[in-house]
Amino acid sequence: MTKGLNEEVTNIKFLIMKRTMFLLFSSLMMICSSVCFAQDGEPVLEGFPWPDPANKSIIEVPTVLEKIRIDGSIEDNGWNNAGVITKFYRSTDAGLSTIDAEVSVLFDKKNLIFRFDMPGTEANDSPEKCFLSNEYDLIRSGPNVCICLDPTHDHGVYYQFVIDPAGHKQDLRVADESWFSEWFASVDKSGERFRAEVLIPVSEIFKTPADGEIWGFNIVISGLSNEGLLSSTPIKLNLADAERFGHLMFKGSLPADLLVQTKSSLSEKHREQKEARLAANRAMCGPELINIPGEIKDIAIGSEFKLKGGTRISCLGLDNEKIIRSRYPFFYEKYDNQDLQRLRKLYRLDEVIAPGKNEFEQILLLNEWLVEHITFGSPPPIRPQALHILNHGLTGQTFFCTYLSFTLMQMYSSVGLTARKITTVGHGTLDVWSNYWHKWMQIDPSHNSYFRLRGTAAPLNSNEIRRELWRNGGVDMDMVIGTEQKVEKVTLQRRDKDGHFSYRQDAYAWIAYKTRNNFFEVPFTYWNFLYLMMEDEYNMDEKWTNLSTGKTDKREILSIRTNRTGDIFWTLNQAYIHLYENGKNGLKVQLETVTPNFETYEIVFDKNKWQRSGPVFNWELHPGRNILKARSLNKFGVPGPEYKIVLDVE
Repeated sequence: MTKGLNEEVTNIKFLIMKRTMFLLFSSLMMICSSVCFAQDGEPVLEGFPWPDPANKSIIEVPTVLEKIRIDGSIEDNGWNNAGVITKFYRSTDAGLSTIDAEVSVLFDKKNLIFRFDMPGTEANDSPEKCFLSNEYDLIRSGPNVCICLDPTHDHGVYYQFVIDPAGHKQDLRVADESWFSEWFASVDKSGERFRAEVLIPVSEIFKTPADGEIWGFNIVISGLSNEGLLSSTPIKLNLADAERFGHLMFKGSLPADLLVQTKSSLSEKHREQKEARLAANRAMCGPELINIPGEIKDIAIGSEFKLKGGTRISCLGLDNEKIIRSRYPFFYEKYDNQDLQRLRKLYRLDEVIAPGKNEFEQILLLNEWLVEHITFGSPPPIRPQALHILNHGLTGQTFFCTYLSFTLMQMYSSVGLTARKITTVGHGTLDVWSNYWHKWMQIDPSHNSYFRLRGTAAPLNSNEIRRELWRNGGVDMDMVIGTEQKVEKVTLQRRDKDGHFSYRQDAYAWIAYKTRNNFFEVPFTYWNFLYLMMEDEYNMDEKWTNLSTGKTDKREILSIRTNRTGDIFWTLNQAYIHLYENGKNGLKVQLETVTPNFETYEIVFDKNKWQRSGPVFNWELHPGRNILKARSLNKFGVPGPEYKIVLDVE
């Protein structure tokens, strides 16, 4: 124990010096980065710094009338006019590969047809079976070629069609192996090369593309080169991100000048798509503020002001916290998603949380239900998704932290609460927004627990936990377990098995926050999302290193760092009250919120009943005490916390 305390003291001294450096650095950053903030210090919403597509490559796909035989021979005359791909790029550095490979593509008004001519290799004679289907899991089993199609070109959901040298097939919706479709493939096994033909009936599976239509597209080659994973688009690391795919353009009978025009407009189309997606995401969180002149600002308890007509008003009560907005968007699961609704109804989650006397108790009940029904342990080889995990977990299949936290995140979303998956060093858990506490709180389904400061009731969020662990080893915290809220004190005690602290600060050196929770809408795979990462005096100028490989962790590469807490811990479900002069003796009110899946506002005057309201309305004042309460309501019927202003009118 003495050794542990001495190490902790040494560590704290080092961190005090480091913090001083960080504060100086932060001051310089505020000066250099002032363009990011408005004059009042509020962040200017810049939109997420998505990359442009990895390149603007467009493969022109001709339409042919001649029938192509899908026999693997790749010798039909129709291939003479095909769109051809001969350049492939390493996923490690996006550099050009030396592989001798060719992919050709045609369209026959109903089907996309591909021809592969690849280096030969021995096929896996006994590929593993998929866990969720009767197909072979080719992506994990051995050499393969994968066709990725984004038919809506919205850079979200895409479909994979995989074939190996033995002719085995696999299809996936992003990485969800339970998706299935009819398509055809044939491999020529007579030569030394890997030659194959694939026919995908896109008109039946998706839609018939119009002349000049552009789809997202990528070819991934695995196990056929000593250069690792290869791609038809120069994408570094995250081949699974449809935002970075190349493109197929269906030529049809489009004139040459229109083909050129369509190609040249690609960048503008991507920009419009991004703006539309951001606008739709904002719209689902509530009405935008409109410009109303005459706002009365700096209202506080005890403050007084006079309207133009001479009416004197004083503020007797105020519960009206300002909204904190992130500079970066977060994409929320939509209320009307069928899988989200199915999750709530199939597992009767409304009944699970019904005994809770308040929303905080409901948060604990849902976590405890998951802990009691799913055993912690090694998972099967599937991507995390709540419906799959509960289906198999309730029959005995084990799952570890990443899967449990993903499941709990989607369970919370299904009952109208907002949660987001987070990753610390070697552990997966989540933060959930609590209307009861007006803050984010970390909850851990692996341990059925949350943390709070000793002597207080409010739960801590993940960054507050991290800072406590690095400040003094977390000894001022309690870990609170289960709905019974059994308390376990955080100590500096070390574990016998490896000598590490039982509550490890190094596990919280970094936290990566996913920038979306809509994993029903766009299924999870590695790495079709970006991260935000908090930077402060405890991790400034350091890189997240993978403990297994010693190399820079992929979360470091895919993260945007920020030292502004509000970028990661923005506030939700408020109904901030703006007041404006309205004529000589009246007030106009505008409400502001960030409420995912916003439905409406509810307001109440004085001692009347709650009523639905639009964002802007008149407040008819009367002599004496005037009370206005407001709250947001989401589409699940979950109300936000109450906001209130009490005014005394002479």
